[in-house]
Amino acid sequence: MPILLTLLLSLLVLPFASAYAPVAQLLQIHSSTISQLKLDPRTSPLPSDPPLSSPDFFYLRHILEYDEGIEEDDEGGINLLSGIQNTLAWRRGDGLEIVMSASSAIEEARKDGGWNNEPVLTAAPHSLKITNYITGKQIITTSSKQGDLIYCIRAGSIDDNSLMSTCTVPELIEFFLYAKEINTQIADERSLLTGRYTRIITANDLSGVNVFGDASFRKALSASSTIASKVYPAVNGPTLLLNLPKLLSALVKLFKPIFPVSVQKKLRFAQGPLKGIGDLSDVARGGEVREKFLKEIEELIKD
Repeated sequence: MPILLTLLLSLLVLPFASAYAPVAQLLQIHSSTISQLKLDPRTSPLPSDPPLSSPDFFYLRHILEYDEGIEEDDEGGINLLSGIQNTLAWRRGDGLEIVMSASSAIEEARKDGGWNNEPVLTAAPHSLKITNYITGKQIITTSSKQGDLIYCIRAGSIDDNSLMSTCTVPELIEFFLYAKEINTQIADERSLLTGRYTRIITANDLSGVNVFGDASFRKALSASSTIASKVYPAVNGPTLLLNLPKLLSALVKLFKPIFPVSVQKKLRFAQGPLKGIGDLSDVARGGEVREKFLKEIEELIKD
């Protein structure tokens, strides 16, 4: 599950909800550090790098994640300098094709003035293998009433055994990271257009999940989450664990206290949201199903 570190804004230690300050205000507060990072050859993009929608916002997200101490380690041994270097290195290396494919897919999806998801699925890494098992019935992204993105995934309805007999763990990792890149580009764009800091809320519907399912599928989920937490800083909102089976619910809640307080604050448990919805794409359409879902999510993510 993604981990969000405690954030520092100005001279005050504030929770992540403080990122809801207007984007222009956040950019102004951290303008000195952003200017320094843009001029530092260790943290400035190269001409050959994949283009950033906004370099200033790119640096802002890292500042919110790692604090303004450029070379001062956090508890995990990562600082603002190394955090930005890790992200840039990934974008230049393993993530280069993912980033470029996502940018092209978004442009193609909007070509007719609306949003056509077909180019996004087609451009996904190893889509011919994976989209036979992962479709809009199992994974979908929609918007909250406040404008945040809600990434819904229903792992229990994914035939993980058949999926993992078709693709490898590295291939599935790339697929999930591509989905994260798409969502992050949209979230960044929305933040800049509206002036409100947009988060990605993850809603995990665990109804019907098989705790003894394919281990390699769980490995791909875990590995992609670990990479994403490093290369997509300060974009994650709460993680919602929905409709857990009784045994799994007991185990998760038993081990919850061993997590840092910052992680615990991001976890929400609930029965109800997405339950009884056969096709997740229904929550993206208008009507009673969507309205009920958004109302339930809004209650869960209240700070």
